[in-house]
Amino acid sequence: MRDRTPVRDHAARLVRFQRIEIDATRLVLSGIALALPVAVGAATGHVAEGLTAVMGALLVSSAGHEGGWRARCVDLGATAAVGALVVWLGAVLGAQGGVAGVWIVAVAFAAALVGGIGTLEARIAANATVFTVIGAHLGTGPESPRHILLYVVLGMAAAAALTLGTHALGRALSPLRRRELEGPPGPEWPFRRSVPKWRAGLRTWHGWQYAVRLTASMAVAEVVAQFRPGAHAYWIALTVSLVVLRDEAAAPMRALERGLGTTIGVLVGGGLIGVLPTWGIVALIGVIGAVRPYLKLANYTAYAAVMTPLITMLNELGDDISWAVLRERVLDTLIGCAVGLCVGYLPWRMWSSRQR
Repeated sequence: MRDRTPVRDHAARLVRFQRIEIDATRLVLSGIALALPVAVGAATGHVAEGLTAVMGALLVSSAGHEGGWRARCVDLGATAAVGALVVWLGAVLGAQGGVAGVWIVAVAFAAALVGGIGTLEARIAANATVFTVIGAHLGTGPESPRHILLYVVLGMAAAAALTLGTHALGRALSPLRRRELEGPPGPEWPFRRSVPKWRAGLRTWHGWQYAVRLTASMAVAEVVAQFRPGAHAYWIALTVSLVVLRDEAAAPMRALERGLGTTIGVLVGGGLIGVLPTWGIVALIGVIGAVRPYLKLANYTAYAAVMTPLITMLNELGDDISWAVLRERVLDTLIGCAVGLCVGYLPWRMWSSRQR
């Protein structure tokens, strides 16, 4: 008999917060890293540039928090280099219509393959897919790709400096606990062990399955987006990149969490965005930046809820956000969830069942 999780267990997971250890320093750092660029932009009358820099800070926000100096610098450097490249190329091709769609699908395929090497590669590859989509959307705006790249790099540099500076300060204040603060070896790149195993996996169907599932889903998302009116259909591909997971069995729950979280984020965050002044928006971004690392691990529904208004503000670059735009956001997210399930999960699950 097939094991089926009761519906009530899925519903309970949507609202259950996992117990995880909270690193208060990292939460504060994350909030400052996201709020600082937009605060500088607001103070100098360049809000759009500040929000573009927040993109860069967000891109490297999960890097450089483990291990010694070498591990942290490798993590930050690799994440920033790949992120800057995909944002710039996405922006260059963003205004090219179908060409941009083909490029997004190609990056998704390559990232899914490379991400199979190890944990660090998987995180950087996932970032590459997400920020290729975002970069392509930014490229449809009035700013040049060079201008977008400049401010994204500035945001990444500020966030990286805060991360490494906080680590240095902690070591200086607690010299007797230096070894403790160094933590575990961290995200090194053991190519001698990982790459041969990865290459051997590519000789089997299992080694290619995730790349094929994600590529097919992204291709369908891009085709569907061509028939969607408005300038915000890129959210379909963005959602697909987040709900089609390497762990195939986790995809249905992730789609449910993403859809519900986005709807909550629009209803709650949309009202706040409409009434808050500029400095209120700065404070909101700082709060979201502070809580997002915790929520990502504790409850993905809540994480999606807080990230929806944040990404909406960043992608609109200071323009007024209407309820029509927010409604589009919900609809495109639901379409992306449906594409992810119908193309990236159900056919493969049925095929696997038949094979068994």
